[in-house]
Amino acid sequence: MSRPECTRLRRLLLKSLPLGAMPMISTPCLAALGGDATASGAGRTIAMVLPFPPGGSVDIVARQLQPGLKGALGQTVVIDNKPGAGGLIASGTVARAKPDGSTLLMAFDTHAINPFAYKRLPYDTFRDFTPITQLVRFPLVIAANPSLPASNVKELVAMAREKPESIHYASSGIGSLNQLAAEALATEAGVRLLHVPYKGGGPAVQAVLSNEVDVFFSSYAAVQAHVAAKTVKLLGVTGTTRLRQFPQLPTVAEQGYRGFEAYSWIGVFGPAGLPEPTVTRLHDALVRSLRQQRVVDALAMQGFEIVGGSPAELASLVRREHDKWQAVARKANIQFD
Repeated sequence: MSRPECTRLRRLLLKSLPLGAMPMISTPCLAALGGDATASGAGRTIAMVLPFPPGGSVDIVARQLQPGLKGALGQTVVIDNKPGAGGLIASGTVARAKPDGSTLLMAFDTHAINPFAYKRLPYDTFRDFTPITQLVRFPLVIAANPSLPASNVKELVAMAREKPESIHYASSGIGSLNQLAAEALATEAGVRLLHVPYKGGGPAVQAVLSNEVDVFFSSYAAVQAHVAAKTVKLLGVTGTTRLRQFPQLPTVAEQGYRGFEAYSWIGVFGPAGLPEPTVTRLHDALVRSLRQQRVVDALAMQGFEIVGGSPAELASLVRREHDKWQAVARKANIQFD
């Protein structure tokens, strides 16, 4: 039997069996597929490598998924935070890992941005990873220290125009979407904002709280508790619609910047060469865990939109986001380190 025929047979069998069960496949098919039925990685501990420290959006989503994912796969799932270099450390770790399903990357939007934000990467973004699924997407909110005189985007822009380079904004690292979204707004408004990068969303939020910086284009999840405690105020949201959780907050587009839109996203990748049955098994387990009612409710309350798309859709997203934000960086004349 040819390899394509065997692959189709195995895919059909996997879909017809309970999650985690392995189909009986003939010896010729095993040879054609280049492995055996244990190649899925069942029984191994899975390391979910995260590019940022605890407290940010990626970590929040990972910890919501962890219990259900462990149950769906019948494997221990550990969260391995490897912050630094805008995600390069975590991504490099997974790119070098064996393609056996035991090491996965929970990537942030920086995954699509890093190819043009860094002159040299220790991996090829488009060749060295196997896309599995996009988990969520979410707009950013412009979070400010309560002491900032501005109460909306128009007033923030007016301050920046009156006193050039007086507004400092945090990001979760050089080349992050929150840097590019801030620069896109500054370019459109014709003002200059000063960038202060941190090693993740958690430290960036703390910088706003301590008044080290004025604003941070953040996930709503990362600042929700601080908004409730009135230690952070919100100036606008970068989505096409208002947040269901905070409907009184206008979008940036509503505040005079028509067409302005920025969505962050989180997806899961494995190393290049991950076998198709393993990709299917991991995809199904991740989507099943993502769509548990407990997870849906918890993530929705924090501003996340559930996606759970196919591997092909995730690959297409990375390319689209790369091209879109590279054009923004060029227009804003952003000089990456």
